[in-house]
Amino acid sequence: MKMSRYPVLLNVYDMYWINQYTFPVGLGVFHSGVVVHGKEYAYGGHPYSWSGIFDMSPKSVNTLGEDFKYRETLTIGTTSLTPDQVEDLVKTMGLSYEGRSYHLIDKNCNHFTSEFCQGLFS
Repeated sequence: MKMSRYPVLLNVYDMYWINQYTFPVGLGVFHSGVVVHGKEYAYGGHPYSWSGIFDMSPKSVNTLGEDFKYRETLTIGTTSLTPDQVEDLVKTMGLSYEGRSYHLIDKNCNHFTSEFCQGLFS
């Protein structure tokens, strides 16, 4: 029996207006989210002890806020995880990706998307 494979995409966003000046010289501040099964999963900070992982419609900059601008989508690969298995992974990761754990340098959206992709491909 052949196992189904589902596409995994990475959406990249400019986080601040300054990227229009810094990106051409190789610098920038970016947000990322992973799209699988029609939902985009990302991580953001808040002052509470529950998960900072959230989902949204792909490329929904209105959900992210006025400081975000969609830049590009990258194809990462495919996963065999079903939608329910993806939700289980998100719940498990939410235990270590609490909103209050967010740190701009040490634990941010890009750390989450990297670890989330690893879980999707395991």
